[in-house]
Amino acid sequence: MPEHSYFDLHVHSTDGSDDAGGTVEGYCKWIEARRNNGYHVDGFVLTEHRNYLDNANYSALSEQYDVTILRGLEIETDIGHVLVYGVKDEFLQRFDLSDISLPYTDVFKAAEQTGGIAVGAHAGRPRIGLVEHVDERNISLAHIGIIEALNGGSSDYENGRAFDLANDHGLLTIGGSDAHFVSALGRCLTEFDAQVQSNEDLVDALRSGNFRPVRVEDTREGAQRSVLPSAAHIPATSGQGELGGEAIEMDKSAIGEEVHVGSLAVTIDSIANYCEALEETNPLYIDAHWAETEGPFGGIIAPPGILNTARLRPGPDPQIRFGDQSFHAGTRLETFSPIRPGDTIDAFTQVKEVYEKTGRSGRMVFVVRRTRYSNQDGVDVAATENSQVMRQVKALDD
Repeated sequence: MPEHSYFDLHVHSTDGSDDAGGTVEGYCKWIEARRNNGYHVDGFVLTEHRNYLDNANYSALSEQYDVTILRGLEIETDIGHVLVYGVKDEFLQRFDLSDISLPYTDVFKAAEQTGGIAVGAHAGRPRIGLVEHVDERNISLAHIGIIEALNGGSSDYENGRAFDLANDHGLLTIGGSDAHFVSALGRCLTEFDAQVQSNEDLVDALRSGNFRPVRVEDTREGAQRSVLPSAAHIPATSGQGELGGEAIEMDKSAIGEEVHVGSLAVTIDSIANYCEALEETNPLYIDAHWAETEGPFGGIIAPPGILNTARLRPGPDPQIRFGDQSFHAGTRLETFSPIRPGDTIDAFTQVKEVYEKTGRSGRMVFVVRRTRYSNQDGVDVAATENSQVMRQVKALDD
């Protein structure tokens, strides 16, 4: 029986994705550390946003850390994001990678025709995942055979929706971390029933169908496999399971209401000042000549982090009456289009969802706020999701 191999099939790096903070060497070091703790990770695939690193050579890092580093691509289509593996020049020549609404049937067909394979990315996520387009638009799945159902950046409910879609339509499923930072790599993996050492091996392994998504905890020797999620068993508001206790008092009418909370004028000077403050050296942001002649966008763009400099008003308040302590529980950034000098970015915030879960400290309420950033042409350039936790801290008995 062939030895299994474990790969993270969805990783972004500072070499090719402007919203990523993880370096390729940093990812290799992280894998080394995970192996020292008993986990099994053989390699990863760089699936940069709208950017294929055709001239990148990672052979020295691969040899130094004994990690297989492959290259793919993440592009945007009219049914959400798509991962492409085994990318060839012929495929790249057929599409404008900066287009955020490529015809999905053309992408899946072209990948197959040019010796590669396409996979629906983070399939359970709203808007940028496949499930929503199947449910609302009844799109055809005729050319889609594999989806990413176990995604490290998606909630259990979102992943559950993807697995349910796969089960209902006979689709194969992979796992990937969707890592933008070093510590996220490897959270979700794909286990292959073969050794994968090249982009060609990866395509062959995916076409074979002999693979499955796993969590990194599953790769330890003797580990009991995790139960993969199903949306049928998870409340849509949370993905965290049924809870007891009294209903939380809140203003439910605030959930889903999107309001304008502020604007940001982006200029060459504001980009330069932001980059100087953060010691940012990416020529895409600071070198006008390089950005115009070598960059993928025809000129300087702004780092997505510049959106953090906008002074925004508070958004809708669900007025949750629970707990006596709150804290920030994480932020997720998605980028859709480049931010350019001269843009005026408007911010719109909504309370996306309110859900509960239980932890070691007891019952907690999570409030997820989504802020959508749109330019003067009405094009969404980015979105952030911020989670706040509210909990009741019980007084200790004397």
